[in-house]
Amino acid sequence: MENQKPTPLRIPTGRVMRLGEQASERRVYRCRFVRAGRITAPGGEPGRIEITAEALRTAAGLGLFDYRAVFVDHAGCDYPSLHNLVGVTGTAAWNPETCSVEGDIRLYDTPLGRAMAVLLDEILLEGEHSPDVGLSMVFFPIWDTGQGSGLRRIKALRYVESVDLVFQPAADGRVLSALQAGRQHQENQPQPDSPAGAAQQLTHQNGGTHMTQPVETPELTPSQPEDASGEEWLQALSAAAAEGIIQASGLPQASRERLAAGQYDTPEQVHAAIEAERRYLARLAEDQVVQVGGVAPRSPHISLGLSGFEQFRQALEALVAGERPPQGVRPLTGIREAYMLLSGDYELTGRFYPERVSFASVDSSTMAGLVADALNKRVASLFQQYPRWWEKFVTIEDFTNLQQVKWITLGGVGELPTVAEGAAYTEMSWDDQTETTDFVKKGGYLGITLESIDKDDTRRLQAAPRALAQAAWLSLAKSIAGIFTAGGGVGPAMSDGKSLFHADHGNLGSAPLSTAAFAAARSAMRKQTELNSQEPLGALTAPRYLLVPPDLEVSALQVLASEYDYGYAQPEGTAAPANVLNDGGDLQARLALARERVIVVDLWSEPTHWALVADPNLYPTIGLGFRYGRAPELFSVASPTSGLMFTHDTMPIKARFFYAVGPITWRGLYKSNPV
Repeated sequence: MENQKPTPLRIPTGRVMRLGEQASERRVYRCRFVRAGRITAPGGEPGRIEITAEALRTAAGLGLFDYRAVFVDHAGCDYPSLHNLVGVTGTAAWNPETCSVEGDIRLYDTPLGRAMAVLLDEILLEGEHSPDVGLSMVFFPIWDTGQGSGLRRIKALRYVESVDLVFQPAADGRVLSALQAGRQHQENQPQPDSPAGAAQQLTHQNGGTHMTQPVETPELTPSQPEDASGEEWLQALSAAAAEGIIQASGLPQASRERLAAGQYDTPEQVHAAIEAERRYLARLAEDQVVQVGGVAPRSPHISLGLSGFEQFRQALEALVAGERPPQGVRPLTGIREAYMLLSGDYELTGRFYPERVSFASVDSSTMAGLVADALNKRVASLFQQYPRWWEKFVTIEDFTNLQQVKWITLGGVGELPTVAEGAAYTEMSWDDQTETTDFVKKGGYLGITLESIDKDDTRRLQAAPRALAQAAWLSLAKSIAGIFTAGGGVGPAMSDGKSLFHADHGNLGSAPLSTAAFAAARSAMRKQTELNSQEPLGALTAPRYLLVPPDLEVSALQVLASEYDYGYAQPEGTAAPANVLNDGGDLQARLALARERVIVVDLWSEPTHWALVADPNLYPTIGLGFRYGRAPELFSVASPTSGLMFTHDTMPIKARFFYAVGPITWRGLYKSNPV
């Protein structure tokens, strides 16, 4: 768990407390960033997370809350965007009376920052009737792991990423009060005995912890900074409002930037400029509009979406998959309708009538190409669903050509020699052993006949992808399983002229599967030596996976998961010895680990043969190479004047699959062929 990337917590924690000064034309607000206690879960129920006071006090003392970014809303699963950055925190300190961290938020002089200043000022003016807008902290916690109850306690804060403005940060949380902006702030404070300064009670729920605190609400009287007039404030608010309308218009970014540079006296002028920009963009797009009857559709708005041909493509893919197309796309009734829409061949003569086709850029091969594309996607999806049992122990590579694959095993190095102080390094000798494998090409074609189109035999078309995916899977599975069964069960010949499993290789046995036989095979594999160095490979070639036919599945699980040697005879009541091959504590844990290591090869016909394979990450033993992708490809070439479409009224869909599979080395492998 320590290597996993830490995940930040986003917990609604604070409130905007009051409006501070306008410093350097930036709005400053006094805020409560976070209060100690339990957080509030959705619906106002007490949450299961508690932030301790010591964690917040220490974090504030370390400055973790200072100079932190302030975004509008959380970023969700994405990284925070600079487009939503509006301010920065500062002057954070621990308040022991309220058990909270308080500080300032200074908003930037940006369009969004100015818009948020206007919004917060309005919320502060509305008081308790305003929307529930507050703060939510994004941080990396350190959990108190010693808790045994369902409550999770945060004992420290590792890092605070941001303090963001959000809606509904906590149950019943409200904006507290506002102070005067500018230098008249201290002069216009209301007296404690005035109605505006009467104490109000704030009820702040932070995960079920209710705390109250008296605060004073001063009167809000018009005041302005000494260096700004009322007219300038009105102009600033007007500009911010106009920019907000422009940003929400949905126009392209370049258009929004151009409109934002203008001057507007009224909201009507802003809306008029937006409509004029839309008409201008619509005229620019006229050249790309398909002419219908010589007149293109006219509208002051721009509509973005899929073309008719793209919608047809999605409908055809959904038809092949036996699913409904996406929302807004009309489904096809069957393969017959699809054929007629793309060929114009309403009489089903097998000819292409371009004048009857409503889509642009469609020719006689479009139908076959689209069907092949749809089948390709479906075959690739289905192929991934089949059990690729071999992937645990093979080494997979993708190649750029169909040349003979050379699997190379290096050796002869042994251990690194010692280098004395000041001495020169000596060159080490090393050797390699090469095994070769040729690519095989598997394939064939399925024909979609004119008769099946006329009968609207859609179900037959929908069954084709699964049949092709299954055929490709079976071909590859048999090739890999055949490595262990070739040559009467001893495997193919290696570069040294001996079979893969051979007595001279020390990896061939004849004992039936049992605890003792597995232990003997494991010992033999660990004694296998490096190429030309005679250094034992040990743990590198130790068995990781046990391959068995279906007949030995239960026995294999018993060998790796039984608490005791299940096959031990018990004369005179003597207890069976412990099974030292198992991993895990209880039976369920041992079975789970055993199932990860036992691989059932259903294609093996010998009911007693079994094999062991080392971890491919430590010592590769079986190589699997692909060309043109790791799933079969589908192609179609259909011309109404040649080929099968002309001679047999058949649209052929060709399947093709290139792969190469073979042993890399005999080290790290073991096979037992009981008689």
